Amino acid sequence: MRKQVFTPEELQIDTEASPFVFVDYLSWTIPYSSLRHAHKSDLSSVVWAPIPKANYRMAKTPEQKEKLIERYKQQWNVAMMERLEVFCLHVLGLRMSPWRGKGLYGYEDSCHLMTKHSNKHVGFVALGGNRGTCYFQIEGLGCKHLFDHTSAFRLHWWLDLLDCNRLSRIDLAVDDFHGLFGREYAKKAYADDAFRTSDRGCGPSAGERFFAEPSGKVINESFEVGNRKSRIYWRIYNKAAQLGLDMFWFRSECELKEMPLDVLLNISGYFAGICAYSASIVSSSPVKVVTKKKQVALDMHGRIRWARRQVGRTLADIAKYLDGDLEKVFGMLVSKDLHDDLLDLPDTYKHIIKEIMEN
Repeated sequence: MRKQVFTPEELQIDTEASPFVFVDYLSWTIPYSSLRHAHKSDLSSVVWAPIPKANYRMAKTPEQKEKLIERYKQQWNVAMMERLEVFCLHVLGLRMSPWRGKGLYGYEDSCHLMTKHSNKHVGFVALGGNRGTCYFQIEGLGCKHLFDHTSAFRLHWWLDLLDCNRLSRIDLAVDDFHGLFGREYAKKAYADDAFRTSDRGCGPSAGERFFAEPSGKVINESFEVGNRKSRIYWRIYNKAAQLGLDMFWFRSECELKEMPLDVLLNISGYFAGICAYSASIVSSSPVKVVTKKKQVALDMHGRIRWARRQVGRTLADIAKYLDGDLEKVFGMLVSKDLHDDLLDLPDTYKHIIKEIMEN
């Protein structure tokens, strides 16, 4: 099968546009039950299916109560499903297909997301299991339809309303039609450590692909940094060769996993803040991503700095009085009811702090 050849006009490409950052893939999860909050939005409340009332408490017999509970569950499931369909159509601008009866990423069932006026697949919705969450996945063309329908700011507002605090994955990309940021530029940037995100540790690994016909026509060309399992994975590839176009078109695409929801509020800034390479191809001011591990360390550092400033000298005097026995010092200062919940930290934070201290 021969590769289909397109023209820039057919693809509606503005080759004169300055490089800008766009979203090419997006996935997230929400607690399915959070759709009960959807009517609090600025969309007409008539759009949303009413939440059923739990009237089984009025039952007079155990049998009657069991029937009312079952009826309530059925009404709840119907209301949530209707609200999910409305969310996809009115908020995302995409339609849900019938449920496939097939699982996806550990979920029990899934359906396609399609554009409003066609049956073209642009993503997935998945339900069932996984702690009662609902999974959304929107791919390249779907992201274009999504952000033609709404803004990243409004999507952030909606996801925050529905108790989503992180993006499972977001791909940010920049297209270059002017011969500035191709494979050779990426290779040179890698040699200059421009893909490093930290001064510590080893830098990411990299590799390249290049396939051409005997005539010299390029059919596949890319430079990759990191890998699919990395939190940050770069692909700088020849989009024109991929589509059979006779032009210069390179795409720098960064796959980011487990990112804060606030990335949606400034995608250009967060893209520029990934590393020196990304900062070199867009003009936006860089915004650094604070990972969960870094945030925990910063929170702990802040608490320690505050304690040192407020009571450091007093603690030193008490320790000196007790011959440096720190166990006695803290035994005298920390009340018994706090011993079992030191610093009131969640288990995940305690694990991360332990890892930081060990390293």
